[in-house]
Amino acid sequence: MAKKTISKPKAETTRAEAPAPAPAAKPRTRARATKPSDKDVAADQADTTSVSMASEPSEEQVRLRAYHRYLERGGGHGMDFEDWLEAKRELRELNDRK
Repeated sequence: MAKKTISKPKAETTRAEAPAPAPAAKPRTRARATKPSDKDVAADQADTTSVSMASEPSEEQVRLRAYHRYLERGGGHGMDFEDWLEAKRELRELNDRK
């Protein structure tokens, strides 16, 4: 009589034949922050410093005057650009008088 071969269940064979998991990635390290040099600080300050003429109002002054114009009109919408231009014109005139 011939021998009968018994096959293993699929679950057992797939476990042994499954590829090994990929190795864990190395954690990334952050580069150390360096203290900015005096040149870097001076360059940053020069970039952000506003250069304005004596007759030019600052943006903050124009913003505040435009807001006051908005309130004087009763808070109506749709005239923000006109308020901005008129506020800038008014402040220029005030600065020119001085």
